[in-house]
Amino acid sequence: MNRSKRRKRLGQHFLINTQVIDDMVGFINPKEGDTIIEIGPGHGALTQRLIHRVKKFYAIEFDAELASKLQNSMNSQTASMMFGDALEFDYSSVQTDTEKLRVVGNLPYSISTQLIINLLGHAEWIQDMCFMVQKEVADRLVAEIGSRNYGRLTVNVSRVFDVDTVFDVSPESFLPPPKVQSTVIFLRPRRTAQADAATVREFAKLVRLAFGNRRKTLKNSLAGFVSAEAFKISGIDESLRAQNLSVDHFLQLAKSTLVHGTQTLE
Repeated sequence: MNRSKRRKRLGQHFLINTQVIDDMVGFINPKEGDTIIEIGPGHGALTQRLIHRVKKFYAIEFDAELASKLQNSMNSQTASMMFGDALEFDYSSVQTDTEKLRVVGNLPYSISTQLIINLLGHAEWIQDMCFMVQKEVADRLVAEIGSRNYGRLTVNVSRVFDVDTVFDVSPESFLPPPKVQSTVIFLRPRRTAQADAATVREFAKLVRLAFGNRRKTLKNSLAGFVSAEAFKISGIDESLRAQNLSVDHFLQLAKSTLVHGTQTLE
C-alpha cells in the first residue's frame, strides 16, 4: 500500500507547523518527573521535543512502518515505542501507585471520540491530557447546556473531566492537509468525588436513552425507566429535555432511579 493510501486509511495528518508544535509543547510544559504517553506520534514532531525532558515516555503507534522508524530515532533510555492500537492498549501496564500519567497526541480523527471515551475509565491514574482533535469534536466536548452541540459526548466526558479548548489549528499545519479545522484541547479529572459503579452505569444508560430521543421530554424519552417518584426525589422537571440537564442533574436522576425507578435498564 502506498503512503497516500495508508494515510487515508489510518486518518494520518502529520503536524508540520513548527509554531503549532512549539505552542503545543509549551502548553504541555513537560517536567522532569512526568510520565507521558503519546498517542499516534507519527514522524515524531512532538516526540522529539518531549522524550528528553521527562522521567518516562511511551509512544503508541498503529502504523508499523512509522513505529519502526521512530523507535530507531529514539535516542533516550527513558523512552519506549509500542506498536499497537491505542483503543486496545492496556494503560494499566504503565501505571504505578505513585505516578500519574500525562497523555498527549495529535489524534487520528477516526478514533478521537472513542479514545477519549475509553480513557474515562483510567481517570484515576491520569494527571491531564492534551490532544489535537477535529474542531467539531472539541465544540461538542465544551458545548454549553441547551446548545445544539450539547449531547451525549459532552455529558459523558464532563462527568469525569473538565475540558477546555486551547487554540485552533488550520488545515495547512498538516501534511496532507485535512478538510476540517483542528483544535487543541486540555482535559483534567474533575475534583469532585467519583460516583459509585452502579450510579455510573445508570447514569450512562439514562444519558443514552435521553439523548437518543432528544426532541422528546424526559417524561417520554425515559418512560418505563424512570418513575414519577424518581423525578420528584431528584428534583428534575420531567417536562425538560435531555439538553436542558447538566451532568450533576443526570447523576441526581441516576441515583434516584436506582431506588425509585420503575424498571431495571438493560
